[in-house]
Amino acid sequence: MIGLRKMLALVVIGVFFMSGGCSKKHKQPAVQEPQMSLSCIGVLPVVSGVDEASGVSFGDAKGLQDGVQQLDNMLHKQFMGRDDVRFITPAQMNGLKNAGTENALARARQAASFLSCNGILETKLLRYKKRVGGAYTAKEPASVSFIYRLLEVNSGTVLCRGRFDEAQQSVMENLYNFKNARKRGFTWVTAEELLREGLESRLDECSYLRSAK
Repeated sequence: MIGLRKMLALVVIGVFFMSGGCSKKHKQPAVQEPQMSLSCIGVLPVVSGVDEASGVSFGDAKGLQDGVQQLDNMLHKQFMGRDDVRFITPAQMNGLKNAGTENALARARQAASFLSCNGILETKLLRYKKRVGGAYTAKEPASVSFIYRLLEVNSGTVLCRGRFDEAQQSVMENLYNFKNARKRGFTWVTAEELLREGLESRLDECSYLRSAK
């Protein structure tokens, strides 16, 4: 009887380790950035877009312009002091040959050639809604969404890409936000603060764009 119990215990243990080994095989591998050398990174002016899924109409796209200016300023501050990052102005972009082309890679290559860089950072602001109310009594929370990608223009390889999309929620609405709520002092942040937080967190995920600490 004791021998049978031992045998059953060994079988259970064996099944446990086999199932554990199988589960490891099904884990998604970590996404690795393509390791390519960049002479420098050219930063294009932020453009505005419309996130159709959020219900923002094209008629409201004009309201994004304030957010576009904010995001442009934040990018300048983010890369301040980096000799390998260069900016191109909207006027310079408009002056490029065939600047009106709808081919994003072609535009990126033109800008890269102008800046003598082989890396180009593109950023699009999709949503920028300001907080309605105060820090503790907001009627409507700030809401921000943007996407970015970093290209190596010679090959067209996307080195990094990311998206930030958040409409701030109270802790009671989403308990998973407790960490962020504590970081924000349990207050309703402004759209500018939410945008800055999102930009820093997303760029920090890309080794090419990560700020020196």
